[in-house]
Amino acid sequence: MSQSLPPGRRRRSPVHRAGRATLNAESIAAAMLELAGRSGFAAVTMQDLAAHLGVTVRAVYRHVRDRQEVVDRAVELWLSGWPGPDLDPGEWRTSLRDFCHLHRAIGRRHPRALLVSLEEQIGDARIPAQRLTAPEAFLEFLTAVGLDLGDALLVHGNLMVRLYGFILFVDYRADAGAPVAEQYPVPEVWLDHHPELDLPLLRRARAEVRFDADALFDDLVADVIHAVERHL
Repeated sequence: MSQSLPPGRRRRSPVHRAGRATLNAESIAAAMLELAGRSGFAAVTMQDLAAHLGVTVRAVYRHVRDRQEVVDRAVELWLSGWPGPDLDPGEWRTSLRDFCHLHRAIGRRHPRALLVSLEEQIGDARIPAQRLTAPEAFLEFLTAVGLDLGDALLVHGNLMVRLYGFILFVDYRADAGAPVAEQYPVPEVWLDHHPELDLPLLRRARAEVRFDADALFDDLVADVIHAVERHL
């Protein structure tokens, strides 16, 4: 005898069946996020999704209305995975440093998803509440530290631009296997192509200074902390 479900509850398909993930709107959105996180949303077609899932395009369309629904669901899934800030105004330097490192780590999971607003039109109904509550909490933290709202917005904007820029221009390339150190501050081959140029600092940097992404990020965080101190 089957058990009845509580009122308002619907029976859901199992996550896996016969060793394979069950195809549903949620698994399709997760696949879109995985592919778009590496290649960008604009690069992912419904054919790519179907191939990644090991099904036909027609099978995908049995669970979603169109590609726009998949994108909206993927963005909702992605944003829902970002934690709310855990910030203590009494230990604001440590809190801010931990916040930056946590969001760097999370951003690296799906780096090209950071460009979604440039590549897609997102349905407002799919934006989770924490996309609003998280920046509200961060601004509340900065104002509790002592910044006025205008300065808090400047610090927040500066941090987001630098944090996401770092993930895209440094971490994304390194995590994809690109030899970032060989490109910094300029590729050595560029210097070799122009032996006639007087570039003593660039040549010395190539020979003597080892590129360290983590040290560069720590310097970025220190600048953000100094910005708060300056506004205070």
